[in-house]
Order: sequence, then C-alpha cells, then structure tokens
Amino acid sequence: MAYFDPDWCSLPWSPWIPFTAERYAFRDIPREAGLYRIRPVGKDFLMYIGETRRPVHERLSELRLVLNRAGKMPWNDPYTVAPSLWAWQDAEGFAYECSGAPLDAAINGRKGMERFLLYRYRQERGESPLCNFGRFHPRYRRSTNRKENLRGGKLEASHKDNPAGGPSYPPLSPTGKPGDPDWMGLSWSNSEPLAPEKTSLAPAGPGLYVLIDAGSQEVIYIGQSGNCADRLLDHSRKSWDGKELAFSFHGVEKPVLPHQLKERENDLIGHFFELYRKAPEYQFRNQG
Repeated sequence: MAYFDPDWCSLPWSPWIPFTAERYAFRDIPREAGLYRIRPVGKDFLMYIGETRRPVHERLSELRLVLNRAGKMPWNDPYTVAPSLWAWQDAEGFAYECSGAPLDAAINGRKGMERFLLYRYRQERGESPLCNFGRFHPRYRRSTNRKENLRGGKLEASHKDNPAGGPSYPPLSPTGKPGDPDWMGLSWSNSEPLAPEKTSLAPAGPGLYVLIDAGSQEVIYIGQSGNCADRLLDHSRKSWDGKELAFSFHGVEKPVLPHQLKERENDLIGHFFELYRKAPEYQFRNQG
C-alpha cells in the first residue's frame, strides 16, 4: 500500500488527519495549493485523489464540514466529490481521514500530477478510487447542482443500480510511448491530418484519441469520447494556435461505462506524465 506512504510518488504528504478531528489538528495540512487523498479509516484503499489551486487546508476543511453537517446528500457544487463520499458514508458507515501535499506548479503541472497519482494508484491497486472519474455507490443517485435543486439519495429497492457504480476498468499496461501503434497495449490507427473530411475515419462510438503536432510529432492532447468522430470534428474546427495537427484513435468495444473511458484516458495521461514529467501541452488549457 505505497499509496498510503508519507513520500508516495516523491511528494511530502502530511500525516493522516480524521475528518472528525478538532480544528487545531488540521494545522498539519498544507496551506498552499497542491494535492490531497482521502481514505476510509481502517480500510486499505483510497476514496479520492484530488488537486486544488486553493490552499489544501482550506479545501479539505470545507469539504469535511460539508460532510459532517449533512443530514442529506450534499449538492454537486461546489464539491463534486461530496455526494459520492456522502453516499458511501451513509451506506457503509465510513469515517474519513485525509492527507495533503503542497505542489508549487502551474495548472498543467498540478493537474498532470493529479493524473499521475491516479495512474500510479491504479497500477498499485488494480482499480480506481471509489469516488474519482464520476464513480458512485451503485444504490444511490447523485444530487444535482444547487440551482437544479434535485437532491440525491438512496435508490428504491425496485430501481436498477446506478451505472456509475459499475466496476473499475483494469489499468492499462505501461508499455511503449505516445505515438507508438501499440502504446499502452492498445491498437492505434495510423495518424491522419486533423481535417473535417478525415475525422469520419474515427468511430461514431466510444474510443480514445491523441492529437499530434505534425511538425514536432509530439502528442499535445489526449482525449476520450462516446463518439470519437464527432469529438474530433469539433477539434478540427479550432485554431490550435495555428499548429498543423494529426490524430490517431483507438476504438473501444461496447458496452463501456463513462467512468471506464475516463479511467483509460487517465492511464494514458498518467503514463505520458511518467515519461516526460509534464502533461500534454494543451491538456488542461482553459481549466482553473
């Protein structure tokens, strides 16, 4: 369980602090931007790995208050993980504790490290944290954002399971490098120019894709979609700072759950980060 260690992935993690601890106990949580991990007390797995541009101390303090005072499932905003943590807490009686690590990095570096941590956890554990990638308890429905005003909760016995409670997809094998035809054990198409008339070569169904700078041959973006052809068509209409781009894709067999596509996308981004110690150039543009 290296993912519990105080130096996991060479980061200076704080001690584990219970969500129920007195306020003064949270002084060990970093007061800088960075990363955090949440686990159930007494269990051997993680619930969530996250990042924040705000002080980690502030983020975790507010999240624990939301969970500790919630008699009902919290809204999906401002903390998208809160409904999922609440559902597992309500169903299984979990008590949570957390650990944080400061990271002085721009958005691409911080989010890239978050994806790398998720990738490493999946490699070590064989599955994703229970609350990342939109995963949810199978017998609960998620609250909407506060404005939409639809509170989540436990499903009636007659209702089918929430698909977001489906199994985690096994981690991809970290082989090759971005741009290889068999990168991460997948079968990638030959690259084609990112032009509207070429995007129909990709499946009108679920898959993974990469965008490649035609000049440098560097992968600048990694994505997933339930309809790869449509997503690539959207990408072909953007300027990309005047770069000439190409694309390559891997079609995914059906059926596939949304969180399973996101898990595979994350494995690709995490491996890219492992190789180059950065995220693809355009991966997190326009994200806060």
